[in-house]
Amino acid sequence: MTAPVGLIDRPFDQRRDPHWLSMASSHFVIVGRPQSGKSTVLRSFITAMSLTHTPEQAQFYCLDFGGGTLTALADLPHVGSVATRLEPERLRRTIAELNGVLARREQVFTENRIDSMTTYRRMLASGSVAGDGFGDIFLVVDGWGTVRHDYEELEAAITQLAARGLGYGIHIVLSIQRWMELRPALRDLISTRLELRLGDPSESDFDRRIANDVPEGKPGRGLIAEKLHFLSALPRIDGKQTVEDLSDGVAHLVTSVRDGWHGPVAPPVRLLPHELSYAQLPALDMQAETIPIGLDEETLSPVLIDFEAEPHFVVIGDVESGKSNLLRTIARGITTRWTPERARIITLDYRRGLLGAITTPHQISYLMNSAGAPDVIGNIVTALCERLAGIQVDPSATEMPRWAGSKLFLLIDDYELVVASQGNPMHALVEFLPQARDIGLHIVIARSAGGVGQAMYEPVLRGMREMGTPGVLLSGSRDEGAVLGSVKMEPLPPGRGRLVHRRIGSVLIQTART
Repeated sequence: MTAPVGLIDRPFDQRRDPHWLSMASSHFVIVGRPQSGKSTVLRSFITAMSLTHTPEQAQFYCLDFGGGTLTALADLPHVGSVATRLEPERLRRTIAELNGVLARREQVFTENRIDSMTTYRRMLASGSVAGDGFGDIFLVVDGWGTVRHDYEELEAAITQLAARGLGYGIHIVLSIQRWMELRPALRDLISTRLELRLGDPSESDFDRRIANDVPEGKPGRGLIAEKLHFLSALPRIDGKQTVEDLSDGVAHLVTSVRDGWHGPVAPPVRLLPHELSYAQLPALDMQAETIPIGLDEETLSPVLIDFEAEPHFVVIGDVESGKSNLLRTIARGITTRWTPERARIITLDYRRGLLGAITTPHQISYLMNSAGAPDVIGNIVTALCERLAGIQVDPSATEMPRWAGSKLFLLIDDYELVVASQGNPMHALVEFLPQARDIGLHIVIARSAGGVGQAMYEPVLRGMREMGTPGVLLSGSRDEGAVLGSVKMEPLPPGRGRLVHRRIGSVLIQTART
C-alpha cells in the first residue's frame, strides 16, 4: 500500500528523492490554505495508487466538497463513487456502505482468527478466505471543514470509521485548511501528514520557522513530517508538466487506466431506489408476525413491521407523500400473511383512498363517512371487553401467554377527518391501547402532516405516542417540531420517509409501491 506522490528536497545530501506514501496502516491528511494545491495532491495520490495497484487491491470512495475536482476521477476502475454536496443521499450511502464492510470484516476476522490486515491480505492472495469484493478501502474527503459545519452526523460516523477501520483495511484521507479543523479524537489517529502553504505559518504542526519558508503562490509546495520541503506531482502521465491543461491530462490518465484494465472494478455505492415495487420486497416469513413495507437506507435490507412486538403503527405525511400507498402495502401484507379466520380488518377511509385495496374476506367493514362509525366502534368496544373478560392466566406459568384468537386490524386513512367529525368515535378505544397485545388489537393510523405538532396531543395519538409506537414520517415541514420521539419531519420525495422506532432510532426508508 505505497505510492509516489512527489519529490522531497534533501539539500544536505544534494539530491531529490521520490516521496512514497505508505498507507498500509495509516490515515492521511493534507493541510493548506485555499489554492495551495490540496485537491491536486489528492488526485495525485489516487492516480498514483491506481497506477501501482489493481482495483481489487485498492478502492476509493470520495466525498468532494473542494469544487468538483475529484469528479474527474469517477471513471477510474479503482473509484467506486464520487459524491458532491448536491448529492446528500450518496454521501450518506457511502458512509453506510463502508460501515457495512467494516461490520462484515469484523465478523470474518473473528471467525477466522485473523490478527491483522497484513494477514488478511496474505490469506486473500492464497485463497484461504473468501473475499468480500473489497481490498484496502480509502475514504477520501476533500474539504473536511464542510463536513464539520454542514454534516455533523457524517463527521461522527467518519471519526468512528477512522477509530475502528484501520485494522480492517479502511483508510481515511482528508484535506483541511487549518489544523484546528481536526478534533483531537480524529487528529491523534492520523500518522501520515503533508503540510502545504498555510494561511498563518505560525500554526504549523511541523516547524513554524520552516513553514514560513514555503513559497507563496507555488501550489503543491509544502513540508513533510521530517521538516523537509516537498513538491507534489501532477496527476498526469502524458509527459507534460503544465497545469493550464491539467484537466486534459487527468482525462487522458483516467482513459488509459480504464482501457488497460479488464478485470473486476471497485464495487459501486448502492442507492435507495426512487421507486420500489411491491414485487421487489422479500417473501413473507409465515413463521413470524412481520410484514415488509420497504428498504432502509443504511443496509438496503427489508424494513419489517412486527405487530407482535409493537401492536400499533403511525404514518404521517403531506398530501401525495405516499400515506395511502403505505396503508395499501400494510393491508396487502396482512391479507397475505394471515388467513381471514386469523385476521379481520376494519377500514375507516373517508376520502376513499383505500378503495379496492382489500378484496378478500379479511375486510369485515369499510366506512366511507362518519355516519356509521359510532356503531362499528361500539361493536368493537363490546368485542374487546369480552376478550378482556375471557383472559385466563395461570399464575404458575413460566411463559407469557399470547393471544391465540383472530387479530383485529383498524386501518384509518386521513385520521384528521375522523377527529374533525362530531364526537371522535376512536376515543372509546383509548383505554384498550395499552392492552392491545393481550387482546389482538392493532391500530394503523395515517394522517396529514399539517398541524400534526398539536394533533399529537389528541387522546388516541397521544396514547400511542406514550407507548413508543413506531411510525413513518413521510414528507413534511420541520416547523411542526418533533413529531415522533425527537425526530422532525423534512421535505422528501414521494414514498421516502423516516422510520422512527424506539429500538433502532431513526432510519431513512423507501416504502414499496403497490
